[in-house]
Amino acid sequence: MPKRTKKEAAAPSEQARDFKALFYRRLTETHLFYEVGRIIANELEPLELIEKIVAALRKAVQFENATVYTVKKDMTGLDPFYSFGPVFRNVLLEQIWFDNGAPGMIAATGEPLFIADTGLFDSFLHYPEERKTTGSYIGVSLKNDARVLGVMGFSHSAPDAFRVEDFDLLRTVSHLISAGFEKAELFKKTLELARVDELTGLYNYRVLMEKLEEEIRRQIRTGRDFSFIMIDIDDFKRINDRYGHLEGSRLLAQLGPLLKAVCRTDSTDMCYRYGGEEFSILLTETELDEAAEVAERIRKAVDEYPFTVKVAHPSEPVTISLGVSTTGPGSQKTAHTLINESDIALYRSKAEGKNKVTCYSEGTVMPAPGSVTGRREKT
Repeated sequence: MPKRTKKEAAAPSEQARDFKALFYRRLTETHLFYEVGRIIANELEPLELIEKIVAALRKAVQFENATVYTVKKDMTGLDPFYSFGPVFRNVLLEQIWFDNGAPGMIAATGEPLFIADTGLFDSFLHYPEERKTTGSYIGVSLKNDARVLGVMGFSHSAPDAFRVEDFDLLRTVSHLISAGFEKAELFKKTLELARVDELTGLYNYRVLMEKLEEEIRRQIRTGRDFSFIMIDIDDFKRINDRYGHLEGSRLLAQLGPLLKAVCRTDSTDMCYRYGGEEFSILLTETELDEAAEVAERIRKAVDEYPFTVKVAHPSEPVTISLGVSTTGPGSQKTAHTLINESDIALYRSKAEGKNKVTCYSEGTVMPAPGSVTGRREKT
């Protein structure tokens, strides 16, 4: 019987090691799919969902940096959603247009991207100002049957750090992640719809009352002032009667974003649709004089804004009347008291000619019946 060579004698042990490595990898992949499925079943907040999934992926794929971008509603680009790793220290991610960089390319085509040596890649991997270095990158799209939802990118500082098996695994598990992310986003939107007025995009009356009660409790603890503005569109019934309810709805839809844009961006001012043609603004840590300045700025902005009804009918004015109330240290005012005071001040603005700001003070009373023309209609 011929003697076996050393190479032939070693073959069975090498083969055993290969099977052992393959078995371990298949076990790791199976556990990853189980872990991702478990996360999706239990997590309904989109950001926490992605954070936990990325942590699970790191156990199977040895990446150093990761990003997740979501596709904008108008399908023109990507908004940053999540980032992880040393490459993002002191970096503020911004939106990316389709076809720009690795994320934009993946979003535009819906196809995955595997770069063994990023030094040979002409564009950026994670964000436009990223310093070009050698390394490795894998990017996959998150998509359903109809469209791309987002992009996940993973990188390592060493070339050829990823194997083809890593690429196949991430590409396969991306379908499961897509379904989970879409479910979490849908759940979040459903909750928001219960809290946001669909026509104006502002928070609704229910949320307003929650925030007012919360702010009153905080005011009792801290003693800091906060103010409240009630807003009503002047002669809104006349606009509806003259030009139809569609034009009235269009006016309401345009006013919502305008109010948010005019409010102070460096504070926690919050805008609400109170009901019908009534709107309100909650201004935290704001005294009466400062709230009056904000109200006057809003009044002026509405008076000057080119609403479509004004463009189509130049002789038709669109103005608002505003009432301002406040509460401070030692106050015993309730949410309903604050609303009632701002309402009285608002009616004073109506009685005194409309397109006006009135601040409530002790002694301010509701105007006499009949002195307010074109009274508000609550819907």
